[in-house]
Amino acid sequence: MSRDAEVPDDPEQIVGDPESIEVLKRVAGNVSSHLREGEVNFKAEQACFLPCTDDNRPVIGELPNVKGCYVATGHSCWGILNGPATGAAVAELVLDGHSSIVDLSPFSPARFVVGSRPRR
Repeated sequence: MSRDAEVPDDPEQIVGDPESIEVLKRVAGNVSSHLREGEVNFKAEQACFLPCTDDNRPVIGELPNVKGCYVATGHSCWGILNGPATGAAVAELVLDGHSSIVDLSPFSPARFVVGSRPRR
């Protein structure tokens, strides 16, 4: 139920797709009879943007040509699950210059810069 769309400047402009919301309500009703329409009062319907990259991999590492600027984003819906490991890896990267718990090279921001190579 995701789609490509520009992120608006004002979060209040983000609205859910009615068709997607109906699918989610139907799925919720299949999971639990207590969540079926008519059985529950919905308080709100909302939508959000997930931070995703074109290659579906997070961006983790030091920005090319910006010494000391580190990013860790683009985890999509897996951010909560992968956040602790990402935080530990970035802490090692910042403190030690590399991560020993995970190879961060596949996630390097340099992959989006033409002619740039990830640091090891």
